[in-house]
Amino acid sequence: MLPLLLLLLPQDSLAARAESLLAAHNLPAARRIAERLVATHPSDAAAHLLLGRILYAWPVVGRYPALAEFKKAARLAPEDPEPMYWQVLVGQFLGSDEGEGMVREAILKIFAIAPDYRDCWELFQRLYHNPDIWQRAELALARHPDDVVAMEHRAVISIALEQPEKADSLAALVLARRPGYLPADLLRAEAAFDAGRNAAGYMWYDSALARADEDSTGALWSQVRMIASPVEEARQDSLIPGERRRFFEAFWGRRDPNLVTPENERIAEHFRRLAEVRRQFHLLHPYVQYQHSRIARALAASYLTDTVLALLRSGVEPLDSGSAAQVLLPTPWIPADTGQHLTVYARENLSAPGLVWLRHGRPDYWDRDVGPVSTAHFWTYYTVRGPLNVAFEGISGAYGPHGDYIIAPPRTPRAARQILTLLTTDGTSLPATLEAHGWSAFFKSLAPGSTDLYVRTVPESVAVVLWDTGGGEMVRARGAGVLLVSAPPGLYDLGLDVDSGAQVGRVRQQLRLPRFGWSVLGLSSLALAPSESLTDREATLARMPADLVFPAGRPLAAYTEVYGLTHGSRDRAHYHARYTFTPIAGVVRRLVGGTAPVVFEFDRDVEWSGAVPERLVIEPGRLPPGRYRVALSVTDVATNVKSETVALEIAVR
Repeated sequence: MLPLLLLLLPQDSLAARAESLLAAHNLPAARRIAERLVATHPSDAAAHLLLGRILYAWPVVGRYPALAEFKKAARLAPEDPEPMYWQVLVGQFLGSDEGEGMVREAILKIFAIAPDYRDCWELFQRLYHNPDIWQRAELALARHPDDVVAMEHRAVISIALEQPEKADSLAALVLARRPGYLPADLLRAEAAFDAGRNAAGYMWYDSALARADEDSTGALWSQVRMIASPVEEARQDSLIPGERRRFFEAFWGRRDPNLVTPENERIAEHFRRLAEVRRQFHLLHPYVQYQHSRIARALAASYLTDTVLALLRSGVEPLDSGSAAQVLLPTPWIPADTGQHLTVYARENLSAPGLVWLRHGRPDYWDRDVGPVSTAHFWTYYTVRGPLNVAFEGISGAYGPHGDYIIAPPRTPRAARQILTLLTTDGTSLPATLEAHGWSAFFKSLAPGSTDLYVRTVPESVAVVLWDTGGGEMVRARGAGVLLVSAPPGLYDLGLDVDSGAQVGRVRQQLRLPRFGWSVLGLSSLALAPSESLTDREATLARMPADLVFPAGRPLAAYTEVYGLTHGSRDRAHYHARYTFTPIAGVVRRLVGGTAPVVFEFDRDVEWSGAVPERLVIEPGRLPPGRYRVALSVTDVATNVKSETVALEIAVR
């Protein structure tokens, strides 16, 4: 009875009935109708497509018959991308080399018809590529010279083919059609960096960052997600409108290898590494290996964000939150017997080596004699904790490392002593070989609720940044001489770089800005300067030498601010001040004596104010040449409460 009814119904009604049955997953009934349609209308592409979709949904055995129907539909309707998209789905289901080839060939044909059809571009980017495949995609997309989406895709292909000038021209055409389009800004930035035009690269990248809050494409994140930490990934996932620009500025700010320079060199380095990875490794893995690659990438990301964070600690001495002065950036020593190992398991697509390269750059030592990098490869990065050895192993039944690790320590003790690294948020190890000296000082700010941090170093080209614990930049300053930044009291991440023009020294660590109040006794940092008269805060700090070495035979002026003194009805405050210069004795001096401290102490009766300046001038000759640890203690007479500054270590020569 059913065949007779089918003959009586119009073709459109039959197709609609088959669609309903397919949606209800009544595949046998839907198939009978679709086969009748194909039999009665063999030249109807829609009928073949419908039958192919029903067969595609058929359990276990329907994919190859479905593929045959999709191919017939494609031949009958060569300008319709839908039948070829279903061939893509068949290839995805089948997997293997055959399935990958099926996906690729169908997508290339779709590009020639519709450059922006469904998710074909995203799928294509996950396939294996070589220059011939990229060229075929370029030829297909070039059939749409006025299509803005085709222009954008061709720009991406030009970058992959190492044709940055062509990529820049295509991206410029996209911007002419779509002013303010952020992905095109990023394409122009990458093209400029690849061509060695860094100034233009920074300009276009800054343009993209300026529009980050308006971006809904995810283009900025897609370029950097492979070097992001788990904390940054979680933060990015939780961003709300209006937070993207601040997030990405902080993302790169924490990775800036030289805060003194106006550009962030890590951005240009990132794009250079992308080009190197694209050239040397198949970072965009073969589609058939996709699930395996996800496992390898997860392993790599896990090690690189946890183990390597621990292994690549810079070893820089901590900056005491209450320290008024100290030597910055001591040169560390790498124990000769220290060896560290990191194993990353990866398939032959080499996504794990690509990720390591993106995060850490070119290895310091690269063993190229063990065979192709896809089967066994060892990289060594020299760190202040010793060599970090990265071993890449193929997953082919064995789930453990095999063979001996290669230990490649620094070649000479001098080379070892000169290695000082910064571990950035993404685990990148940045060398800093400059040993710099300097001091930091804390005072209550004139701005309500803030604390002033003063910094001076030698060499004098210096920059300082405070990031909050969420990664956002709070304040930044750079220049020569004494730098001042102010922020509310609390815990921050400190970034400090010193630039000699040829070398860089740096500190990256936590810093707590102290809280100074009007009701609790507290002291600012102690400042010292060669001077024969009493001075104020700014004048003393301006003359305080970065290396804390003071000339013998000259007066020495001291300046400190006292907060929270008790005062009586006449607004007078009474306190006892005691300066102690304790000699730092060497072996000879300890043997012959002469280690008694030099002390200056006074009772003060002063007019009260919120910040009482405590000042002293020490006459020439009162401090013999030598090294001293200097501290000031203040006792509030009314309450007998005592406070003391953090000690300075100075030299009088």
